[in-house]
Amino acid sequence: MNKNILCLPISIAILFSLMSYASAQSRSASPNFSTEKNAIERLFAAWNSSDAEKVVAAFSDDVVYEDVAAAQLNRGSGDVRKWVSGAFAGIDNFKLEVVGSSFHKGGGVVEWIWSGTDKGLFKTGRSFSVRGVSVIQVRKGKVSSYKEYYDFSTVMRQLGLLPPEKK
Repeated sequence: MNKNILCLPISIAILFSLMSYASAQSRSASPNFSTEKNAIERLFAAWNSSDAEKVVAAFSDDVVYEDVAAAQLNRGSGDVRKWVSGAFAGIDNFKLEVVGSSFHKGGGVVEWIWSGTDKGLFKTGRSFSVRGVSVIQVRKGKVSSYKEYYDFSTVMRQLGLLPPEKK
């Protein structure tokens, strides 16, 4: 069995613990809470606009963006622009729906649902929808660190590239 699959439940448990801690901490909202919230709202609105330049503008110039499931690490605006442009070119109806979020002292988590239709990544023409979580740091009104976690095998199953999960 793949070791990475075994680590997934542990990773999810850690993320939910982090979300609970951040939620408890945010009850005494930091002075930067509205700045943090605005930065995240801008980022997710940009993703949903399918405009790569708007997405890049939501990040700091020195952003570190990691898509953990895809094993992709992007450093700086140029790398992010290339990554985002590729995502938009390969996925029709790209959508990120925020389910919940919690922030405290410049950092936090966002739970979301990502959906779209594969047109160019694997050329299946099939749609997918997967839940995920992003761990985010905000500095001076822009996202400076972004790490996203989701189950890529769920996407692959929905695209017909992996067999259905055994129950």
